[in-house]
Amino acid sequence: MAEQDGSMEMDPEVAKKLLREGATLVFLGLPPGSEFGMDMVPHNTGEEFKGIKLIPAGLHFVFYSTVSSTGTTAPRTGFFHYFQRGEVLVKKWDPVAEDIRKEEVSAEEVEKFRSHVQGDLDRFLGVYAYHDWRRWISLTKHISKDVLNRLQPESGKIYSATPFEPLQFLSERSHREAQPAGDTAGKSDSIDLKEVAGTAVRYTPFPRHKYPDNASPAEITRHSIDSTYLLDTLLAGCPEECGLLGELQFAFVCFLVGHSYSGFEQWQKIVRVLCTSAGAVTKYVPLYDSLIAVLYFQLREIPSDFFVDIVSRENFLTATLSELFRNIAEAGGDDVSAELESLKKKTSRFKASIGKLFGWSFDEEPEDEQPVVVDLAGQN
Repeated sequence: MAEQDGSMEMDPEVAKKLLREGATLVFLGLPPGSEFGMDMVPHNTGEEFKGIKLIPAGLHFVFYSTVSSTGTTAPRTGFFHYFQRGEVLVKKWDPVAEDIRKEEVSAEEVEKFRSHVQGDLDRFLGVYAYHDWRRWISLTKHISKDVLNRLQPESGKIYSATPFEPLQFLSERSHREAQPAGDTAGKSDSIDLKEVAGTAVRYTPFPRHKYPDNASPAEITRHSIDSTYLLDTLLAGCPEECGLLGELQFAFVCFLVGHSYSGFEQWQKIVRVLCTSAGAVTKYVPLYDSLIAVLYFQLREIPSDFFVDIVSRENFLTATLSELFRNIAEAGGDDVSAELESLKKKTSRFKASIGKLFGWSFDEEPEDEQPVVVDLAGQN
C-alpha cells in the first residue's frame, strides 16, 4: 500500500501530534491485491500490508473486499469504529469465511502489537490520508456514538450485498414425494433464502401513512402536502439531539462509501420529508440551519445526474430542493426572527452555489402549480 500524498504534505506539528495521539488499525492476513480503505480513500493492498497508522481520534469507516485472480472484486464490506486517542485496534482475516474473524483479539495480544507499532511493525503500516480528514468530518459531524449504536447492525458490519442463508431446501425427490401422482409441479430444486440475522441496518422505520389515525379527509389532504406531522413523528423516534441528521449522514456514508442501496433509500426518504415539511421550518430553525450545511457537503460528493430517474428523466433532487427553498423563503411571513432571517440568507447562498455547481435551476414553477390558461377565443 503506497504512502499517502497527504502524509507528505502534513504539517510537522500535526504529524508530531498524531505520532503521540494517533490511533492504529492492525489488519492481519488480508490477501494481497484486496481493496482496502478508510473513510473516503480506497487502495489495493500489497504483500506487506498490515494496517493504518496516525489515525485521528473519532469516527471512521473501514472497508474492504477481496479481488480474484481474474480481477473480479467481491462485494464491499465495512464497519464503523470510534477510535480513541492512541488506540490500537487489531483485526484478523478469516480466509475460509473471506471476512474478518468474529473472535475478538485478546487484550494481551493487543498490547503486544502496541509495543511493536513504532518498532518493527511500523514499516508495514500505511499512513492515514490526513488531507481528506476535514472532508470526512463534514460528512459525519452529526453521527454521535449514540446514533451509531442505535443504527448499526448487530453484526457491526455494513454490507453492500445483503447476506442470505438457506431457510429451507427442498430436493426434487422430496418435492415429488409430497405431490400427488401425476402432478409435475415443483419438480425443480428450490432454495428458500432469508437475510442473515443481525446484518440489517436498524434505520428508523417510516409510518405507513403521513397522517394520524382517524384523520379527516381534509387533514389527510393537508398532511399529504405538508410532511410536518411525519417529521414530528420521526424526530420523536430519535432520542439523540440531531439524531435525524445523524441518521441522514450515516445513511449517506453507507450509500456513498459502503455501496449500500438501503442507505441510499433511507437517505432519500429523510431528505424528502425534511424538504416537504413547510410548517416545520419555523418550528425547527436550528435543524434546518444544520440541514443546509449537511446537504451542501453531501451534494459535492456525487455527480449531478445521479438522481435522474432512468424512466421519467425527472431529477429527484431538483424537485425536492425546490420545495425546500420555497418553504424556507416563505417561512414566517411578515414575522421573521433574526434566527430565521439568518437561515434564509444561508439557504439563498446554498441555492446559488448548488445551482452554479450542477447547472440546476430552482426558480421554474412546478407544472402542477402553474396557473391554468383557458382559451376563451371564439366564446361569447
